[in-house]
Amino acid sequence: MATRKIEQSTKKPEAAKVTIRRSMNIVELREELSASIRGIRDGTRTAANANAITNAAGKILSTVKTEMEYYKLTGKTPKISLFLADK
Repeated sequence: MATRKIEQSTKKPEAAKVTIRRSMNIVELREELSASIRGIRDGTRTAANANAITNAAGKILSTVKTEMEYYKLTGKTPKISLFLADK
């Protein structure tokens, strides 16, 4: 019986073109999601890239929801960076 050598690709997947050095606010998050949709339409982003961005956005929003629930339960006033405009 002959054995076949399976070659693995050494090509790295395309990295997201967004570098975040600070927290985004909600307007920037919406702009990035819109850019992903435009990128798919005009062919500058792959569906996998856009999916990764939307998946990350969903996780960010999930943490915000949890944070808001915490503030509601504790009666404290929330100060969530996602909703704050840059100064």
